[in-house]
Amino acid sequence: MTERSTETLAGPALLRESGLSVEGPLSWGRPPAQAGPGVFIVELPAPQPRVSIDPTAVAEWLGRALDLRLDGKQPSVAELQSRLASFWLPDQAILYIGSSRKGVGARLAGMYKTPLGERRPQPAGYWLKTLRDIGRARIWWSPSDDPELWEDALLDRFVKAAGALPFAVLETPSGGHRDHGLTDPLHDEGEPPRGKAKPARKSARKPAAPRPPSAITVPRGASSKATPAPSAAAAPTHHLTADGLAALEVELEELTTLRRPEVIARIRAARELGDLSENADYEAARKEQSFLEGRILQVEQMIKYAELINGPGEGSGVALGSTVVVETDRHGEETFTLVGSAEADAAAGKISFTSPIGRALMGRHAGETVHVQAPAGTMELRVLEVR
Repeated sequence: MTERSTETLAGPALLRESGLSVEGPLSWGRPPAQAGPGVFIVELPAPQPRVSIDPTAVAEWLGRALDLRLDGKQPSVAELQSRLASFWLPDQAILYIGSSRKGVGARLAGMYKTPLGERRPQPAGYWLKTLRDIGRARIWWSPSDDPELWEDALLDRFVKAAGALPFAVLETPSGGHRDHGLTDPLHDEGEPPRGKAKPARKSARKPAAPRPPSAITVPRGASSKATPAPSAAAAPTHHLTADGLAALEVELEELTTLRRPEVIARIRAARELGDLSENADYEAARKEQSFLEGRILQVEQMIKYAELINGPGEGSGVALGSTVVVETDRHGEETFTLVGSAEADAAAGKISFTSPIGRALMGRHAGETVHVQAPAGTMELRVLEVR
């Protein structure tokens, strides 16, 4: 068990010690009117030696997030209560430290509105809603033009004093993650869990709008490759060969165990230099971190929803996993392997089965001729061999 300091931190003092102004308090459930960016702290009036996790709230959570697993297994209410309680800090009143670039008021309003276990509109700090006494909590906040920087600074100060993150902080802007053992803890409202049929809607009700292609949340400032929009009744599927899946697992290991710590160390070193307003190293490191976290999330999703390509059956023609030798009217003989879009690499001869050539070749046999509409005009391909 981690040995913690006996120093007890209070929200207003923590903000002032960091050189920030102090606004508040407001009771939990009331967002501040302040519309600009800033940091905020959720705390109880005093430290609470024993945590009280509400079993009814936990049961409702499990009822919404049907895919939630604890250490790889479906937990009972009591097991999930126990795991949450293991992260309680009995000598600290501060429960959560957060920030918002758009507006503290909007962020808190979204948090209040989001049912426990749902991802939208704002799941930040969702562990707070498992507490019986959360209604006693109060909110302190401070305006800031660089809220993520100050969130990191406040969290660093808290961890030095308490030896751990606040109870409901599960990740930090600089890439730190709490090792809580939970997977799939949140569900997208309006979408069925994986493996569950979508319930029929009454004709009198307006059907829900389909999810956009970017339904997966991406960290601030991050970008990711476009992926096909998932249907309203199923999670997105990424078709991968065994080699492609193995390559993604290796990449994820490198990103999380090597690249992420390196970037975090660079951010920490740049911050220690003082004034960040003209610190190019800090800005570059933060941008790299955003893209890195976006790629980590993208790779995790591809692995999570991977469907292995087993290759075509004998005599079935061109299918996912097939290697096809063709003769073209422009480039002579070429060899293609049809793979999923996540694994496509034109330079290596791997083309997506959803590409124009891939679609034209699917189901074809040796000896057949197909025509593909390309930007430069129609291209003719004669299938020489399928293996």
